[in-house]
Amino acid sequence: MAKKVQKSFEGAIEELEKIVTDLEEGDISLEDSIKSYKQGIDLAAYCLSILKKAEQEIYVYEEESYKKAEGDDWE
Repeated sequence: MAKKVQKSFEGAIEELEKIVTDLEEGDISLEDSIKSYKQGIDLAAYCLSILKKAEQEIYVYEEESYKKAEGDDWE
């Protein structure tokens, strides 16, 4: 099995945008369109997983910050 290279979120989005443009233009064969579509679905899932991880990280950070703030005297 080939090792998958980790892409940055921005790199994956850029690649996904290119796939969408290519599919919209319709200048590729049906076989290539299907391959591109599958690749696009994989990229979209990858981007969604990155966003979910970032959302969770932010949530944890906020919770920790609120707990710290509750112990401080803000007045």
